[in-house]
Amino acid sequence: MEFRSIQDLKEYIKELEKHRHHPQDYIFGIELEGALIDREGKPLDAGKLIPRLNQMHQDFEFDKEAGKCQIEIRSFPREYSCYALREMEEYLHDAIHDIVELAERIHKTEAIFLLLGSNPHPSVLADEWISDTQRAKKMAEWRSNFPSIKIGNRSIEARHIAIAIQSIHVHIQGKSPQDVVEKYNRLLYMVPEQIAISANSPIIGGELLDYREARLLLYELADGGNAGFPKLIKYPSSIIEYGEYVASFPSIMASSLTQMVKERHEDNRIRLEVPFRVENRVYPAQCTIKENMALIEYIVGRLKYAQRWSRQELPPIKEIEINRIEAIKEGLRGEFIWNGKKVSVSNYMMEGIEKAERGIKALDTNARYLNILRRRVKRKKSCADTIKRWYARKDDVEEKIAYIVNRVWQHTSRNQPII
Repeated sequence: MEFRSIQDLKEYIKELEKHRHHPQDYIFGIELEGALIDREGKPLDAGKLIPRLNQMHQDFEFDKEAGKCQIEIRSFPREYSCYALREMEEYLHDAIHDIVELAERIHKTEAIFLLLGSNPHPSVLADEWISDTQRAKKMAEWRSNFPSIKIGNRSIEARHIAIAIQSIHVHIQGKSPQDVVEKYNRLLYMVPEQIAISANSPIIGGELLDYREARLLLYELADGGNAGFPKLIKYPSSIIEYGEYVASFPSIMASSLTQMVKERHEDNRIRLEVPFRVENRVYPAQCTIKENMALIEYIVGRLKYAQRWSRQELPPIKEIEINRIEAIKEGLRGEFIWNGKKVSVSNYMMEGIEKAERGIKALDTNARYLNILRRRVKRKKSCADTIKRWYARKDDVEEKIAYIVNRVWQHTSRNQPII
């Protein structure tokens, strides 16, 4: 169901209060984005693959993204459990190998399906790699109004940033509109910890940046204020209030409130469609399927714990924004500020993992992947630290990129976590 206006949303909520029904809680789904490239890291056109992938696979949908070299893999919604996550891992691992085999037959060259927060090769940052869909073209045209972004020794056009960025989006359905708002508010204060534990994008367009997770800041600059941490003055108290927040911004090409939500490329958003759900967008795509599953397990468990046991007041939004920047810059080696006090990110994250584990048990299932994240925190290293080390091993930029994407692909193809 699509809501064309705030009034539509209000009328639906009013009817819902008269005729209550109770959707199942913690139904989840994902969108995983990856880039099709050759062994040198140069982009390959993924357009011809997508129809054939949809014929081959019944468990996922494949679609185009902002860039011609990108493929989005969408799962169908299902009840959360460790068994559902394990099945998803197996299906996705098979799917990425099918993508590569199909690409090699079509393009007659060795291919890689790059699961990384950004495609590091400079050649992807060009008009020729903007997807030929109406939405991609319109968004690129709109972003052309914003100034170029200076990184390292080069400038990148704002319209090209989206075609070099890959992420994983986790959708979680709530049991009521108000429950979805509560999930949204709790996910907001978890944004910094999620960035710190998943950071892996220190390279954009061949340039090594002084950040653990550069993709987020660059996307904010390229998207004219539509991306990044939500521009909220206070936590929304209802789904109507969130709808009014979305409607307060001018639309780009949206003709309904439901579509306007999709133009808010923020860390978290509420999908104003039935069934209502929260969408977490802050994670970069991880290098292996296991690592992606670990992040899904973390967010679901951490959120369930917070909804069931947390009695703390929601922290000030300004503190969340400060901690978010700290996570982008320093990852697991930084310090957060909560209630005016400093706490090391690594200590905070160890507590977060314990909470996530308890939350998963509250869903009558078992944690399967959290040890991957626990290992990262103990070493105070995310994938970004490894990528930076690999970048330093070669002298020439082209050699650096080729070395990195092939090392990443070794881990991806074997499903062997980097850390």
